[in-house]
Amino acid sequence: MHEDKFHDECAVVGVYGHPEAAKLAYLGLYALQHRGQESTGIVASKGQYIHAEVGMGRVNDFFTEERLARLPGHLAIGHNRYSTTGSSILRNAQPLLVDYARGSLAIAHNGNLVNAQRLRAELEAHGSVFRSTTDTEVILHLVAQSRADDMLAGLVEALQQVQGAYSLAIMNHTEIIAARDPHGFRPLCLGQLGDGYVIASETCALDLIEATYLRDIAPGELIRISAAGLQSYFPFPLAPPSQCIFELIYFARPDSNIFGHNVHLIRKAFGRQLAREAPVEADVVIPVPDSGIPAALGYAEEADIPFDTGIIRNHYVGRTFI
Repeated sequence: MHEDKFHDECAVVGVYGHPEAAKLAYLGLYALQHRGQESTGIVASKGQYIHAEVGMGRVNDFFTEERLARLPGHLAIGHNRYSTTGSSILRNAQPLLVDYARGSLAIAHNGNLVNAQRLRAELEAHGSVFRSTTDTEVILHLVAQSRADDMLAGLVEALQQVQGAYSLAIMNHTEIIAARDPHGFRPLCLGQLGDGYVIASETCALDLIEATYLRDIAPGELIRISAAGLQSYFPFPLAPPSQCIFELIYFARPDSNIFGHNVHLIRKAFGRQLAREAPVEADVVIPVPDSGIPAALGYAEEADIPFDTGIIRNHYVGRTFI
């Protein structure tokens, strides 16, 4: 049995062109801790040296100064994982780092590949050996099987075979590639820091490291960041947009901008619309913290009902739904 509950909501970060790329990736993951609290990891590269530090727990608990010191280099990718009960195991932590015929390859994935089990069965039938139960590893095996000359072409060939949601950061010794599925299910943005670039699941990660937001990575777009600079590719047919509404309703941080909108303002707009569609006679509007606060503010403003607090959440136990 390879069955595992897939993990729709995670965090990915990539940093290219900064002498302390891993430390910036650490800060980005810290800003994105709300997207996953089960495990965390960073892979960094310096010359021919590529190293991973991956473990269970939260970002600031796992990443000590000693661990970060083992991650030198000007490019790095990172990941926070959200999981469900029963699958909290180290072998599923990301980024996944493997060695194959063309060198080393690391991947961090936010999404859910709906045909992963079928692809995995086909790969195993031809001799592939898997170390994890995640759908992410399927992408690595497909890239390794490709006869393409470089990582980008191999990744395109691999992604042409998968179906579902993915926002990816993938790297080797010298370059990082960011990829977003053609439907744009999950958010992924691009920022600039000096002469380097940053990719992240949400803009709040850019804010913490004082990177400049450039734009969202478009649905179906692949961005290669290397010594040649930044290159953009659209190798897949256009697909109807299908953005995950859970991000805007609940999951993303309110100070982030995703899918072209500010999360806080969208949640307030949801609250106003709810007041128009479902008005009530009430003395006070009380939110259920924390993600319900903007919606309650919008409801109170639209309904002209006083807003107040009446429920307090313990902020020291982590994210409640996780």
